[in-house]
Amino acid sequence: MGRYYVLSNKITDTESQEILKKMKALEDVEKVEITKEYSYMKVLSKDDEFTDVMGKAVNIRGRTVGDLKLSFSRFAFEV
Repeated sequence: MGRYYVLSNKITDTESQEILKKMKALEDVEKVEITKEYSYMKVLSKDDEFTDVMGKAVNIRGRTVGDLKLSFSRFAFEV
């Protein structure tokens, strides 16, 4: 199971690619996607523990986009 997070601001394709690159490099991240309209980020954790993963995501977001905020939206179920 994963989680969707709302992105508070629209981001550019370049910012999206940079965030994805850094998130995919995290050890605990199984899968990460940003929707085509750059409104949501879907994160799947290898161990379903999101505290560390999202703590790191906040740091990545801050270094990449600055004022972008992430807020939990809903659970994502993989089949």
